[in-house]
Amino acid sequence: MKTPVFLAACLCVLSACTVAGNKTTAIDYADPFVGTGFHGHTYPGATLPFGSVQLSPDTRKGNWDACSGYHYSDSTLFGFSHTHLSGTGCIDLGDVLLRPTSRPVALGDKSQPVYSPAVFSHQNETARPGYYAVYLEDEDIKAELSATAHAGIHRYTFHSGNQSSVIVDLAHLLDNEFIYEAQIKRTGGNEISGMRRTRGWVDNQYVFFTVRFSEPIQQLQLIKEGEPVSQNDSVAGTHLLAVASFGEKKTVLAKVGISIVSEANARENLEKEIPAFDFETVRSNAENTWKKALAVVEVKGGTEEQRKNFYTAWYHAMVVPNQVNDVNGEYRRHDMTIGKVAEGRKMFSTFSTWDTFRGWHPLMTLTDTVLVNDMVNSFIRMYDASGELPLWPLSAGETNTMIGYHSASIIADAYLKGIRGFDAEKALAAMVKSSEINKKGADYYIKYGFIPANIKKESVSCLLEFAYDDWCIAQMAKAMGKKEIYETYIARSQNYINVFDGLTKFFRGKRMDGNWMEHFNPYEVGRDYTEATAWQYRFFVPHDINGMIQQFGGVEAFGASLDSLFVVSSEMDGELSDITGLIGQYAHGNEPSHHMAYLYNYIGKPWLTQAMTRRLLDEMYAPTPEGIIGNEDCGQMSAWYILSAMGFYPVCPGSNEFVLTTPLFDEVKLLLANGKQLLIKAEGSLKKVYVDEVRLNGQVIDKNYVTYNQLMEGGVLEFVLTDKPNLKRGTGVDAFPYSYTKESVVAMPYVDRDLNLFMEHVDVNLGSATTGARIYYTLDGSEPTENSQLYKGTLSIDKTTTIKARAFKAGYVPSRIFTIEATKAVLEPALTKTASENGTSYTYFEGYYQTVNDLKKSRPVGKGIMKEPSIKEAPQADHFGYIFEGLINVPEDGVYTFATKSDDGSVLYIGDTKVVDNDGSHAAISASGKIALKKGLHAYRLLYFEDYEGEELGWEWMTPDARQMETIPADVLFIK
Repeated sequence: MKTPVFLAACLCVLSACTVAGNKTTAIDYADPFVGTGFHGHTYPGATLPFGSVQLSPDTRKGNWDACSGYHYSDSTLFGFSHTHLSGTGCIDLGDVLLRPTSRPVALGDKSQPVYSPAVFSHQNETARPGYYAVYLEDEDIKAELSATAHAGIHRYTFHSGNQSSVIVDLAHLLDNEFIYEAQIKRTGGNEISGMRRTRGWVDNQYVFFTVRFSEPIQQLQLIKEGEPVSQNDSVAGTHLLAVASFGEKKTVLAKVGISIVSEANARENLEKEIPAFDFETVRSNAENTWKKALAVVEVKGGTEEQRKNFYTAWYHAMVVPNQVNDVNGEYRRHDMTIGKVAEGRKMFSTFSTWDTFRGWHPLMTLTDTVLVNDMVNSFIRMYDASGELPLWPLSAGETNTMIGYHSASIIADAYLKGIRGFDAEKALAAMVKSSEINKKGADYYIKYGFIPANIKKESVSCLLEFAYDDWCIAQMAKAMGKKEIYETYIARSQNYINVFDGLTKFFRGKRMDGNWMEHFNPYEVGRDYTEATAWQYRFFVPHDINGMIQQFGGVEAFGASLDSLFVVSSEMDGELSDITGLIGQYAHGNEPSHHMAYLYNYIGKPWLTQAMTRRLLDEMYAPTPEGIIGNEDCGQMSAWYILSAMGFYPVCPGSNEFVLTTPLFDEVKLLLANGKQLLIKAEGSLKKVYVDEVRLNGQVIDKNYVTYNQLMEGGVLEFVLTDKPNLKRGTGVDAFPYSYTKESVVAMPYVDRDLNLFMEHVDVNLGSATTGARIYYTLDGSEPTENSQLYKGTLSIDKTTTIKARAFKAGYVPSRIFTIEATKAVLEPALTKTASENGTSYTYFEGYYQTVNDLKKSRPVGKGIMKEPSIKEAPQADHFGYIFEGLINVPEDGVYTFATKSDDGSVLYIGDTKVVDNDGSHAAISASGKIALKKGLHAYRLLYFEDYEGEELGWEWMTPDARQMETIPADVLFIK
């Protein structure tokens, strides 16, 4: 039991930073607990700005809310590990866990911990930048943590009077990672060193460490696979622990150096950064480092809660990316060789580029151009080692997570802003090459101008983000005088038009034959989008808002659609944990929505942007553990808050424009990267939401944006606010932010129905969203012109036909050519055999799979027969697969629609035809396909695999005369 004296002292220390009235500096407002609840996925432990070490408690593992190792709803912890992710949607790290204990360590099964989780209470826990402390109630131990860039320091105070021990756990994993090898050895009277190599989110993750204790180790017990290793100072294997005992010492300090290069570097990192066992000095230095980092900004006004949100957002914006070079400059390259940065330079990893290109990286161009240059050079070094710019790099590898090639955006945005401390020629060559070899559809995108949704997953999202990245490449090429590259990529940047459906006014998945994917539901979390529905990608063309507006049919139609985004009920068909923070269909909890509130500035209604951004600032953030409405995503959620609170946001990075809104505070002083100061003034902002006038150094800004160069000049950016909308300011076209398209363009034609697999004939109607457009078409595959057939009414098609159409209007640029294949169905013959035994045959596999084809590479674990395809009886929760096969009895001639819903991947064959491709699905989503079948028996094969985090499998069909999908009944399934 904890003594009353200790309890009082502990509570006094741990609550000191939360006493009302004592908050006088930025560091006092920054709260590392914000985002540790709900799905924020942040951690509360000790780290430095962009440091290599993130020393934090691990309270859970093995599920989605364990991404950072800590969740505020937990009341027990395993210990304190030295590497963590901030706000991600995937789990990894948690390396080199230390756990103080005053109890004997039990031995046993390697798959089970040899010590019980420690009980703690949030009442006896504190966190502030650079420091974390907690009281372990059941063992009467106080644990305190602090960190340098490459090392961590622990101070454990034992009060039980029992043996004081520290466990060094190399078997601890936050997820079901695979440990290739590990080693622990005694390297001194008070020192333990070792390494571990794992396969997690990234393969071949190395971590080397040296732990040095303040007291001599009286007894060292090494444990391998749950069993003690007798009389040995070294052990190698996979699941390893060491228990260092120190007698009845009241205080034990442990300082730990970390490296991904070598044990020698880990020791050097430790000796250079924490030479002495002086916890208070390390803690004080960490606090001073954070004070200096947070001094880049100062706010006045607002509420206590808003100031806490703001400074906490700055804190979260500076914990990622992470430095991966050691104090001697060495780092592990993506090809596993060792590189070295020049003195004074840094190598970074942990780049969530899909998230951070939108706001976080542009924010850094304002405040830290040295960091920006180091990050771009880090990208180029990764390209040198791997042949491709990074998507989502971690440690010394690439996760290949998410989509686009957004390194191109980040590099171009830097270059076009004059931040050029890197080899621009090499960077542009890397951007071009990466765009050509991207494995998520670049080949189809380049050849056809779209990505076939029946062949590739996330096709719509990939295409839209490719198009934006291509615009970025074009802009950098243009600035460098590379005319040919510019012309190629600016043309590709218009490919977004190819997947816009003028009938529904959504971006939709398009089949190889030009038909849209079946059964479109904009509320459904489907295969064609990344962590989103069609609603959340409805307005993602940041480089060409005006061009997109014209595909909608003009400003009025676009404005109505944008209004509907924020008011349509959120009745999503299906659930995805990334879609959070909903206002209508706007999802602030995930990045594709982040620019959308600013789009009113492009249609002459800036006051609607001002009202909506203020609502988002108020409703989507709070100074509580649950206060971040979605994954923090390595600083992007926080960057949105910071930028919007200052009154501007980069809708289109690379345009050098920040789109305006109403600031949140009366004053913000921002120290710019060039040493100048920008003072943002918005008196009365707490109650006044609307902008009446904007002045920069006394000059009126009548645009709905301000440029990067204007901001970097410093001075005073003043917003004159009002409590009523100014319906005159910012309404003219000359006030609108950048769009590539300047002319009036006719919206591309569309058809009113699916033309894939019609039976006898099909009636086709053509249309264009542009009022008054005239549509000309051909049926022979030739390119339509104004000399082609003028569309006057319904077309009747009775054979397989290629329809091409183009729309024209006087004073407008003609539309793109619309192409679609109307395919007459040819029924696949039924098998001549008979069948009498109901059921499905299955083959079961276990292993690590990323596609269903990987099943063929592993040996079956089991075979059998079940009533219908199901994974309910799978022997394990993760890393398994099935192949189901048999005969399906089709009740009538006609066109059938089949669908699967799976997590993580499924593919359905009818005969030899791949009908549904739902492979490598991003969470539990649905995909469908059609096939024309004769009545009778047909062979089928359903392949499924599950990687980790949530398993699901379902299949459905829609028979020719039905109007909706239904689960395929078990009584139509037969054993071959």
